[in-house]
Amino acid sequence: MVSLTRKVRSAGRSSGSIEITLPPEVQELEGIECRLILRDGARPEIVIQPDISLANAIFAEQWQKLQVAFSRIGDIGPFRMADFDVSFLPPRHWTERPPLSYRDALALHRARHTAAEMDPSGYSHVITFLSVGAAYRLGLRDRYALVFGVIAGYVVSGITAGNESDFEQDIAMQVLNEGVGPGSAPLGTLFNTGSNTGRWEDAQEGFARIFAQVYAWQQQPELYEESRRRWWGHGGGTTSTHNLV
Repeated sequence: MVSLTRKVRSAGRSSGSIEITLPPEVQELEGIECRLILRDGARPEIVIQPDISLANAIFAEQWQKLQVAFSRIGDIGPFRMADFDVSFLPPRHWTERPPLSYRDALALHRARHTAAEMDPSGYSHVITFLSVGAAYRLGLRDRYALVFGVIAGYVVSGITAGNESDFEQDIAMQVLNEGVGPGSAPLGTLFNTGSNTGRWEDAQEGFARIFAQVYAWQQQPELYEESRRRWWGHGGGTTSTHNLV
């Protein structure tokens, strides 16, 4: 929760309106229609309730793109908001349901329709956790669903999600490079961050190979842990994918 003190000021002597400056954490609400609610009483409150239906539409739109990209793996079905933990600000921790942030979705919409600069980390967050939700439906569980989501977010946005996922991202790139034929574009080049030009159909085979690798890790967790330890022990980048599946 964001809690700050602000002064109410006049919007102009002749306007009859008042203004209040909101904190930078909610700057993505600029231009969004909001409902004002006055809760009167001994301690009156003014509640600003934004219309976040636009953000919901952004989530559904990105899900449809992932549905195309993951179609070689299986059908992830329709988007259901109830499968995610949705809030305005991205949470620091999560347990059961993957988190989605209204702020990230609104920032993505603004970057597409205005001159605003796209926040690649927010885009990565949206793709990562939508992909985690898709991975659950495709048969991955717990940390392996997260691994697949982190890789998908990295491939699409070009931004690492952290979480000490360097090993998984490196192996995913090896898997992708092994499958790229002469004249074929690497999977990571098929997407233009924050735009509508991503070639999601062309990414189907690449994501299928990534999923197969992560599913193999899930089936052999001891091999996954050993490969991960070996990779980190050698400073990264020394594990061959031939030893992973």
